[in-house]
Amino acid sequence: MPLPPSPTPADAGREIEWQLLAEHLEPVRQWLAAHPKTAGLNITPLPPQRLRDTYLDTADWRLFRGGFALRIRERDGVREATLKSLRSDRDDLADRQEITEALEDGPTTLTQAPGAVGSRMREIAGTTPLETLFRAETVRQRFAARRPKQAQDAAEIALDETCLYARDGALLDHLRRVEIEATGGDTESLAPFVAALEGACALTRAGENKFAAGLRVAGLAPPRH
Repeated sequence: MPLPPSPTPADAGREIEWQLLAEHLEPVRQWLAAHPKTAGLNITPLPPQRLRDTYLDTADWRLFRGGFALRIRERDGVREATLKSLRSDRDDLADRQEITEALEDGPTTLTQAPGAVGSRMREIAGTTPLETLFRAETVRQRFAARRPKQAQDAAEIALDETCLYARDGALLDHLRRVEIEATGGDTESLAPFVAALEGACALTRAGENKFAAGLRVAGLAPPRH
């Protein structure tokens, strides 16, 4: 049986973003470069990133049944664990609880991790071993979106080329996505920009997130909630 939700940890946050499918990413890059000021936002490029993600769960899907997906990410020499709630609080975009904790080592140290992810893991799975579900490698081109005279970015735009791999290393699928994350939490004022980007670059809303896509192409069928 799934555990009842725990109180949200003090260092937990929310991931609020639009997830869009793209047949090709080059037209999106070109459009962003040609429209550095659009829909009340200034668009500036950020350094690219290479992300290596491993998704894990116990053999009996304790995390999934508890309402979470677990990802361990390696980026710029840093390893971190993230628990994301499976269900979005909104239908028009992804709005999910997200808990992240830095790791010194791989998944073997996760159950001893002292932070928010480690404590939530112990709540749900105890010391039950984790198993790899699938892996993802992403080359991410990033852009910052900031309103004039504002000190903080309103959003980060990510152009993702992602390869999904089975646990044995076999290539399963290749995804191209555009994600616009509302870093300031305000989505209403970002909606005109998202609509302009969608229309100009023939983007469509993603029907599933990367975790769901990875499970599907890996042929994994977790228990239903």
